[in-house]
Amino acid sequence: MQYWTILFLFTACLSRLSFAADSLKEVAETEWELKRDRDGIQIYTAEITGSAHNAVRAETIVEGVRLSALVAVIEDAEACAEWADRCAESYIVERPSTTEAIIYTHNDLPFPVSDRDVTARATWSQNPQTLEVMLESMAISCVMDEVRGRVRLTEATVYWQFVPLGENRVQIINRAHINPGSALPGWVTNMLLVDTPFETLEGMVDFVKRPEYRDAEIEFVTEPE
Repeated sequence: MQYWTILFLFTACLSRLSFAADSLKEVAETEWELKRDRDGIQIYTAEITGSAHNAVRAETIVEGVRLSALVAVIEDAEACAEWADRCAESYIVERPSTTEAIIYTHNDLPFPVSDRDVTARATWSQNPQTLEVMLESMAISCVMDEVRGRVRLTEATVYWQFVPLGENRVQIINRAHINPGSALPGWVTNMLLVDTPFETLEGMVDFVKRPEYRDAEIEFVTEPE
């Protein structure tokens, strides 16, 4: 393939990523509608301009956990199925740098709905003033061939935020906007917008307390004093 063709494809991928990211970032606080508040976890949904699919936001506060521990859980892609709801398989395809990775994830959906999968570019950053850690993960369709029997997601944006609150407390915020690729029954849509993020956050809070994550050291993360 010629250089200019490769450059064009790469630029097209980046353009789609930028549009998806901006759409989710522009959702105002007042536009989020609370759907569930249980066991210290809140789930919200919001409409996205120009999309038929709602965005979802899940948040909670966890105590006695370091920022590095939370980052370590997500960095351990192969452990995804042990704590993230509907995650059947996940692994790192490529790691361009310590703060960036290309990750493949296969999500198991209930019969008769076809499973979904996605290849995403995940990038970490940390605010040097607030020490808030953020992960931006956006679907890219220019990396891996599609897998038979699975619907490849080409429009998916996910953010993780870990906000230190002091007194050894961290707020976890997860926001996502996903185009499922085809029409889904109402009960599946509701599951993905409420049940799945709720159970995922619930699973993460328990999983991060394992010794291998609790004591993890992450090179690019600065911990609060």
